[in-house]
Amino acid sequence: MEGATVTAGAAEAVPATADGPPGPERSGGRAIRPVWAGVVVGLVGLVITVAVAGVAWALNRRNEHRLLVVQTHQAAAVLGSTILSISDPLATGLQTARATDGDAGQFDRFMAGYTGPGRLFVSSTLFKADGGALTAVASVGTSPELTSPGIQALVTRALHSPTFVVTGIGASGPQQIGYAIADPKDPTFAVYAERAIPADRQVPVESNSAFADLDYATYLGSTRPADLATTDVAATELPLSGDTARAEIPFGDTTLILVAAPRGQLGGPLGAELPWIFLVGGVALTIGSAIATEELFRRRQRAEADAATIAALYTRLDGLYGEQRTIAETLQRALLPQSNPTIAELEIATRYVAGADGVDVGGDWYSLVPIDARHFAFVVGDVSGRGVSAATVMARMRFTLRAYLVEGHPPAAVLEMCTGQLDVAADGHFATALVGLGDVQTREVTLANAGHLVPLLISEGRVGFIPVPVGPPLGVAPGPYRSHSLVMAPGSALVAFTDGLVERRGEAIDTGLQRLADAATRPAPDLEGLLDTVVGALTGPGTEDDIAVLAFRWRDRPPGPATAGALPSAP
Repeated sequence: MEGATVTAGAAEAVPATADGPPGPERSGGRAIRPVWAGVVVGLVGLVITVAVAGVAWALNRRNEHRLLVVQTHQAAAVLGSTILSISDPLATGLQTARATDGDAGQFDRFMAGYTGPGRLFVSSTLFKADGGALTAVASVGTSPELTSPGIQALVTRALHSPTFVVTGIGASGPQQIGYAIADPKDPTFAVYAERAIPADRQVPVESNSAFADLDYATYLGSTRPADLATTDVAATELPLSGDTARAEIPFGDTTLILVAAPRGQLGGPLGAELPWIFLVGGVALTIGSAIATEELFRRRQRAEADAATIAALYTRLDGLYGEQRTIAETLQRALLPQSNPTIAELEIATRYVAGADGVDVGGDWYSLVPIDARHFAFVVGDVSGRGVSAATVMARMRFTLRAYLVEGHPPAAVLEMCTGQLDVAADGHFATALVGLGDVQTREVTLANAGHLVPLLISEGRVGFIPVPVGPPLGVAPGPYRSHSLVMAPGSALVAFTDGLVERRGEAIDTGLQRLADAATRPAPDLEGLLDTVVGALTGPGTEDDIAVLAFRWRDRPPGPATAGALPSAP
């Protein structure tokens, strides 16, 4: 309360007169009216509130578009891998024909596994080229939908193409896709096949897929309505509008164009709500500040030398400061998982403790997510700095790391892929992260570290820090990152944390780490009790930085079932 003492002293040094308070509140012999002071504060507060809400809106839009581009290119990579499942059987069928000199029986037996109802192709035909003439040697499945001249033209193109060739079959858009493949170096045989697509071209994305938040449409060669191949929306909703991203995938002698649009907030609902939260909260605080300012002037006019009144006003301002800090803490907790997942093999506990200094949102976070029936992944991270920009970077990195882990990438590879998502020079922030992947059957845990503190292992009453190789923080350098694996014993626990738990100003970090190790050896009834003991022993009124802690302990229970999903295959 040093500010209150100085102000009171200044008030006592300037005596009041019978005509009203002198000093800075008088201009040209006329006193400033309290109502005008409130108006000025209100206008300034409204300008700041609108500016902050606008910045939050712009940051959310930019972050959403970045997430959309990332997910679209990830979906394009998945589609590219499914194209191989189409071209490989055709190439193998061609090799079989060449190796058997066009033996129809051998071709029929091989392609029968890929042709028929519910299979990859609805029809497959082997052609033999003799000069300019083409002769059908063998055929599997139904009769081709493409006319004979059309097949002749497509196969002729394939005889001179280094890759397979593609055409859409249908008067008002492709109802089937025709494929032809040959070897220009030995143009003796060619294989032609047709694959059916739904009549309405709708192939929905599974609800548990990593891409369930996207609407999509794929086109053959161009984005004209006549070239639409598959989509997950009704024809009346095409073309996709709003914020969209596009990716092109090589598809034989043409391209498969993927256009995607978000169904909602890719980064979670908080990003869209933040501008309104800032706007409503800022207006409320502005009104309160304007009223408080007017009241301050009125009180000061009534009793300029009353130090008790000044102290009371500072107490009120401290209350507003506390309210603003409460809002910051609420926003921070909204960015974190609202509950922990249930994994039969694990006992899971988490903690978040806001620091004592400042009212800005912090960048500490944790996340644990099941991957499938056997695997789960977890992340504990910390973004440098504070404020809306740090929270935005935290939300972006949390979503990106989670998306890559759900795709099945190992921890070191996930960190490698995330290095391009953050640049300290452009974003003004860097991030540290500890990424882990666990196997609930073998209790094997694989860890990778980007500039973060190594986790604590508690096993059979002993504690120790796991020697995970430490790579550079995300946004500082491109890596490399190395992984470390260990098999944890039944009943053992792993505790991952951010630096606010162990760092103290003017104290070596080793002292804080030893304090953590000592606290972890104290008896506790369960994992929640262990975190209560550890956090209680290492925090206090002087804790300055935010703290995020994630811990899990193995149980002796069999793993539960899993679900999986994927984007629909290419046409």
